[in-house]
Amino acid sequence: MAINHYLSDLPLPPALLGLADEELDIRLIEALLPHDSRAFAHSEPSLTVAYYEHGSGWRQFADTAPLAFRDGCGCLYHASVALEGEGFLPAGERLRGVNVSFSVDTLARLGIGEKLLEASGPWERANSSDGQAHLLQFPAPQPLRRIGLEMLNCRLPGIARDLFLRGKALEMLAETLDHLQSHGQPRALGGRDMARLRCAHRLLTENLDRAWTLESLADEAQLSLRKLKEGFRQLHGKGVYALLQDLRMQQAAWRLADGQRVAEVALAVGYSNPSHFAKVFRRHHGMAPSEYGRTAPAGRS
Repeated sequence: MAINHYLSDLPLPPALLGLADEELDIRLIEALLPHDSRAFAHSEPSLTVAYYEHGSGWRQFADTAPLAFRDGCGCLYHASVALEGEGFLPAGERLRGVNVSFSVDTLARLGIGEKLLEASGPWERANSSDGQAHLLQFPAPQPLRRIGLEMLNCRLPGIARDLFLRGKALEMLAETLDHLQSHGQPRALGGRDMARLRCAHRLLTENLDRAWTLESLADEAQLSLRKLKEGFRQLHGKGVYALLQDLRMQQAAWRLADGQRVAEVALAVGYSNPSHFAKVFRRHHGMAPSEYGRTAPAGRS
């Protein structure tokens, strides 16, 4: 018997069925329904971790307060008894994500207890009145987003796909538990990683015209992709590409203020297409590069 069972007042998409057995359910969710729909679930005692790339509607278990689906969110559900749940999916709204449920026997073998659910952190929480059902929801950390998208985009066939998804299910559980245990805070960066992240920032700053990829920057800075992406978000509050665009637009503004031509500035900061450069510049500075060049005071302000 599978851990979770679903019914709906509209036929559920086949992608909701996924892999299911007595110890592990993996549901790859791709839903875009033509009419408002309620879905009903029966769940055995279990723990479920989830990632939603796109979400709309809500869900609840037992008598917990409903929690709204949100884009880019991670979730954890736990029930120590069998219970009923329901959800609402609005018409024309996309629901895309991954649900992975583990049986209580699996949790016992892994040594995962309910105390973990008491951890404080930046998450929404909904508990049943009898304390036997818990829902936590939080902005998904980057590793969880990566795993969820790898599962959703898996194109392997047959047994290779099943093995891949099962391996990723355990990885998703590990990353979710780590996020809860660290109370939603990023882990401190070591001195060596800090030095390499500063090196990566310097490489971007000094080579704005290069066609950077995450892989090429990580390789030159001697960082793993994970440390590069997480480190930039921790140090700079944004991802590598977002910061690179900021640096390029700052340099472009300085060059335009010094009287350089738009096409020349575009090439200097890594844009071979002046029209695309102009579009990005306008979005960043609120005016066209040619207008900025005419009105901005000379020099770096």
